[in-house]
Amino acid sequence: MELKTHHLSKFYTTEKAAVADVNLVLQEGIHALLGANGSGKTTLMRMLCGILKPSEGIVTFNAKNIMENYEEYILHLGYLPQNAGFYMNFTVIEFLQYIAVLKCLEADYAKRKIDELLELLHLKEQSKKKLRQLSGGMLRRVGIAQALLNEPKLLLLDEPTAGLDPKERIIFRNLIASLSQECCILLSTHIVSDVETIADDILVMKEGSI
Repeated sequence: MELKTHHLSKFYTTEKAAVADVNLVLQEGIHALLGANGSGKTTLMRMLCGILKPSEGIVTFNAKNIMENYEEYILHLGYLPQNAGFYMNFTVIEFLQYIAVLKCLEADYAKRKIDELLELLHLKEQSKKKLRQLSGGMLRRVGIAQALLNEPKLLLLDEPTAGLDPKERIIFRNLIASLSQECCILLSTHIVSDVETIADDILVMKEGSI
């Protein structure tokens, strides 16, 4: 399994690149993308997901251009954006069931996986609460759960620990570490302590460059 970028760049203006000529090769394990706010991490993650078109370069997954094989690519992809959108009138379980339908997961599998993730992320007691009733940390955990629904081979997490308290951060780190043997994980953050104990390598991003 291999995610690769080939001279990937994104320009919003002609003066400066938000992402500048990034060449990466990522395989199984935990790869931390570390950089200050505004360094280009989110723009890079959005291109890796295929929801933002590069100005230059391409992204390949297992040697296939993701934009030319997008329907196949997203079957293997789990993504938690920095500012995840939620339908706040849904309950936790309704929202996860809705995401499972969007991901074309079989009903029996989806039910089993949702139950497993609610337990794993300590959301069981909140499963019937509406999302608008949850704290920011709990919403973040729901976001992590939806990213893991399809057992992704590639997991992209943009500032996943934002809003989590210290205990929740430990739970999250243990969960990510347990997935790293069979999954390629790219985790962006500006907090060194979130990744210093679990990352196999750290990619430092500054002014759009690695």
